[in-house]
Amino acid sequence: MSAGGTGVIDRDGFALGFVREGRGIPMLVVGAPRYYRRALPSALRDHFEIVFCDIRPWVASPDGFDLGTITLDTYADDLEAIRVAAGLERPVVLGHSIHGTIAVEYARRHAHDVRGVVAVGAPPVGTAELWEAVGAFFPQDADAARLAAHERNLATRRNPSALATSQDFIDQYVSNGAMYWYDPEFDAAPLWEGVEVNLPVFFQLIGTVFADYHVEAMDVPVFAALGRYDYSVPFHLWDPVKDALPRLRVELYEKSAHTPPFEQPERFTADVVDWARSR
Repeated sequence: MSAGGTGVIDRDGFALGFVREGRGIPMLVVGAPRYYRRALPSALRDHFEIVFCDIRPWVASPDGFDLGTITLDTYADDLEAIRVAAGLERPVVLGHSIHGTIAVEYARRHAHDVRGVVAVGAPPVGTAELWEAVGAFFPQDADAARLAAHERNLATRRNPSALATSQDFIDQYVSNGAMYWYDPEFDAAPLWEGVEVNLPVFFQLIGTVFADYHVEAMDVPVFAALGRYDYSVPFHLWDPVKDALPRLRVELYEKSAHTPPFEQPERFTADVVDWARSR
């Protein structure tokens, strides 16, 4: 364990690592450091002291561990342990996709220890409701060019029918790029280089921990960065939850899909810096 540039903490036998970059307002970025160090704008490091940290779906499980014991409280406790180990005082907590939802729930439990949450393309509802919304939104909203690109991607990229390995997960994500990226033919494979997915833990996260989730009221500042062409987390899912988050700011990125920080990095950086400085 270290409060310096890098460190690793043990949580129930899961070795959760972190790495620090940049200077400025403290920021904790949740999940898969190798991926998010690439996907987030380099300019953020000019304004934030960023600690990129692992969570359990991105590291190996200890032998014999009962995955059924992992709950939202587990993830929140892990993040608090990392925050303390890294020496971050009231950080902005940034999470993308399901990591953004974890960040919200961490902030709910540790409201006095955070400056606020940046939730990027994060689902405010459980996976059952999310998948139903995705199944309706993509065929109804996507134009003919995007639908055609989707079919080409599925035909020309490896698209495993079942996920048995980490590479299967990554290949399926890449093959469904028309649902994840503003440019429907974008190949996200380089972002995933060297990333390992702990599939049993990930499936337990989305299939059990977040199966019936719904954002509840809390008085913590939340910045929701949503992509207009995000077909994995449709932006309109945030409309019904706005009343539950009185300190919510929503920004819709018109030339982005699931990852506005990568697709519109200059605007995203400016927006987050402006928001964080006002906290």
